[in-house]
Amino acid sequence: MRFTLLTLGALVASVIAAPSSTHVLHEKRSTLPFGWERHNKLPSHEILPMRIGLKQSNLDKAEDFLMEVSHPSSPKYGQHWSAKKVAETFAPSRESFDAVTVWLKSSGISSERISRSQSMGWLTFDATVAEAENLLKTEFFMHKHTTGKPHVGCKDYSIPEFVQPHVDFITPTVHFDTKIPQGRHMEKRDMPLEKRVPPTIAAAGVPVESKAAVHKITDPSGGYLPKKGADINIQSIITELETCDEFIVPDCLRALYSFPPNFAANSKNSFGIVEYTPEAYLQGDLDLFFANFSKNQVQKTPTFDSIDGGVLQTTEESFEYNGESDLDLEYAMTLVNPQPVTLYQAGDLIEGASFNNFLDAIDGSYCTYEGGDDPTQDAVYPDPFGGYEGPENCGGFAATKVISTSYAYNEADLTAFYEMRQCNEYMKLGLQGTTFFYSSGDYGVAGNGGQCIAANGSYNDGTSGRFNPSFPGTCPYITSVGATQIKPGASVTQPEEACETVIFSGGGFSNVFPLPSYQAAAVKSFFANHPPPYTSAQYNNSQQTRGFPDISANGANYVIAVDGTFSLVYGTSASSPVAASIFTLVNEARLAIGKSSVGFINPVLYAHPGDLNDITSGGNMGCGTPGFTATTGWDPVTGLGTPNFPKLVATFLRLHYADEPATQSEPEADGATEAQHGDNSIAASADADADANTFTPAEQAEERAAASEVNSATEEATEQASSTAGSVKSAAQTAGKAVTGAAQSLGAAAGFGSQGSEAGSDAPPAETSKTVYVGNIFFDVRSEDLKKEFERAGPVVDVKIIMDPRGLSKGFGYVNFETVEAAQRAIELFNMQNYEGRRLSVQFSLSRTSIPPPRTPYANPADRPMHPPTKTLFVGNMSFDMSDRDLNSLFREIKNVIDVRVAIDRRTGQPRGFAHADFTDVESAERAMKELSGKVVCGRPLRIDFSLSAGRAAVGGS
Repeated sequence: MRFTLLTLGALVASVIAAPSSTHVLHEKRSTLPFGWERHNKLPSHEILPMRIGLKQSNLDKAEDFLMEVSHPSSPKYGQHWSAKKVAETFAPSRESFDAVTVWLKSSGISSERISRSQSMGWLTFDATVAEAENLLKTEFFMHKHTTGKPHVGCKDYSIPEFVQPHVDFITPTVHFDTKIPQGRHMEKRDMPLEKRVPPTIAAAGVPVESKAAVHKITDPSGGYLPKKGADINIQSIITELETCDEFIVPDCLRALYSFPPNFAANSKNSFGIVEYTPEAYLQGDLDLFFANFSKNQVQKTPTFDSIDGGVLQTTEESFEYNGESDLDLEYAMTLVNPQPVTLYQAGDLIEGASFNNFLDAIDGSYCTYEGGDDPTQDAVYPDPFGGYEGPENCGGFAATKVISTSYAYNEADLTAFYEMRQCNEYMKLGLQGTTFFYSSGDYGVAGNGGQCIAANGSYNDGTSGRFNPSFPGTCPYITSVGATQIKPGASVTQPEEACETVIFSGGGFSNVFPLPSYQAAAVKSFFANHPPPYTSAQYNNSQQTRGFPDISANGANYVIAVDGTFSLVYGTSASSPVAASIFTLVNEARLAIGKSSVGFINPVLYAHPGDLNDITSGGNMGCGTPGFTATTGWDPVTGLGTPNFPKLVATFLRLHYADEPATQSEPEADGATEAQHGDNSIAASADADADANTFTPAEQAEERAAASEVNSATEEATEQASSTAGSVKSAAQTAGKAVTGAAQSLGAAAGFGSQGSEAGSDAPPAETSKTVYVGNIFFDVRSEDLKKEFERAGPVVDVKIIMDPRGLSKGFGYVNFETVEAAQRAIELFNMQNYEGRRLSVQFSLSRTSIPPPRTPYANPADRPMHPPTKTLFVGNMSFDMSDRDLNSLFREIKNVIDVRVAIDRRTGQPRGFAHADFTDVESAERAMKELSGKVVCGRPLRIDFSLSAGRAAVGGS
């Protein structure tokens, strides 16, 4: 460690007596931070602007407060606080103010010289160097950075023992933290590929014994590692998922994590990306990307929030200046489209900005919290060097529901107090319902630039030394995101591994923050079952500190448009906005049914690790070691794993606080959310464009007609509900008709009655019976749960929830009562009432005689009547063993194919057995029909027909 903080929960807890018996050491820095040198001692007559940050009240209860609104078992889950309540709860006490004032007066600082901030959080006064040195029992020196920037500071300082419990920190003293500079060190993710270290050398300069060493960066045979600016055949990768191991595009991510294209913007939802000047996006790059991957977003821009003179500079245009912002916005905007994305652009072209400057802008109280920003560390506005001349932004910008940042410090760059102060701000914003994502770093267990920590606390060349964790990734109140990759040659349906291509997922254990309660069991399990082979000389192996990352997402081979061309990029810079996009969609699902935003998500994730795809291979080498290894359960390489959207949205939709309505009052709203995110059998296609990634109603009707089993009819009907993109309300209405019709057939096949349709079915009216149909059941409700609930209506004989062949609930079932009267009462009690977050549909079931007879199968498939020719072919009866390569081979010789779309099950990521192929014209589709008819793939004869819809070629043309 490079510093010791004795009073704020850092790792050293003992109190060291200062020269005066009444003083104790408060803060100490063992070595100067990287780039600083100590120069002359300050003259005793020089004036110093002293600031004392008063201890905030109730910080010892902060984690408890946050768990109350964030833990899934809490009855107050989602009951987020107002900004006013947060400020009042953590305001310093009168006792703290009085104690510090008594000390200052007794030391010769008169009350006339002392000012208190409006927020009551800090005291300021001017003092000579001699007064300050006597007050703090220290010596002040001038320090200079390699950039020439001066700084006044000391090695340590002490304060009276009776004052210590009331003081957080004092400046200027040991804090050398600097804002993110214009010429910030480029991490590997920021460099053009031709400038990167070959993957046969680790980030820290150590020979690599991993899959990253299979090809040198300059080896053209390593197709998944082309140089920046290499000729990428965009058309060959837009419409296929076959090459996702080489080229990541938006549809690859949708298929990997089973999340749908977003088709409804919610005015209550919001998503923010943070960038720091001079990093800036180019509109031409966004348009080039959108033209290929999200056509209806061409010329769309993010909502621009300029913080402290933040500007979209175009003076410098290169990968270094545009790559980060282009990457973040191209993927974030595409994945949540049409949900708007806010760009927080922080800092002017001269001073830049720090994380604190950004936090000041979205929470005005943070400007003065615990003494406020340090002008020797954070940017000062108006800019004294001639840049932005306006006042510093303290508040005035709303915090979005989800915020992603792809920048980070090393934890060792900063003092423990500075990090804890900032971390507490993330806690406060989490209390208010904001979710923060930070990238975990790209150098494995090493720090930015591959640096590790030498025995004396300084940085070395990365070939040895202590592991160098990332900040804010180690803050327990944010979600840290590591990186994964698709295994070379694997498909999107196969498990990923930890990223070992060009970059290594940042991860490890904090040297500052204690182990949070929500993570304790996961970390304990990791050490018990997979103990790392390192000692305390290499990392904090106390098993009592925060581990990171929390989750991960793909971070290799991203196709982005930058400076007018397409290039591949790598890094957790990509992983963070992707994870944040997925949780923005989770928020949309909750907000659509009247629930709150998810806020701080870590307690829910660690309580439901099965909602993520566990990553069990790969490592994060650095500091002359192989680093840690990804394994079962949480690990300090990929965390809990990658998102599984259907499972995550199901879990988060189920959570609500005691007085929160489970759904909105209108039935249409609940149906809309179901249509988007979640009856249990919902499925999504893995299509190319976010704006048109849907099946039309006609295609869905065709899908049902082609289904050979009743259970697939329900899945396909719900697919129609999921895909109808005209409006959320019409999607909900369609869902009611389609799912009910399929449920009738499935109920009859299961030996129960089936529901009469209120949504337009041609079935006869419902009969009274002892059996009721129960629809829209949440997927994890068990038969015994339903029986217990429905016994309120009368004695229950038995309950049956309909399952699919995989053993998953289909979302509906039947309850048999002893009497018709009990069944009637059940309808009165439960129809359209909320149960486990869903509005139930409860009706009398139909007798089997009311069910239309099943279709008679054709003895000869050739006798099946064909639909009229269109530009789109339906391809059915596809084997589940059919791979992307099989599909590509099937269409390789077919002319004029625009797009082939395979339906993917959201829950499993597996193909659903059918696809649609769009052609440039009807004649081409007719020729393809002849060529494909009779084809047998993986032992199954394909069923080829014209689609009832003209497909994408006729729907908007985009």
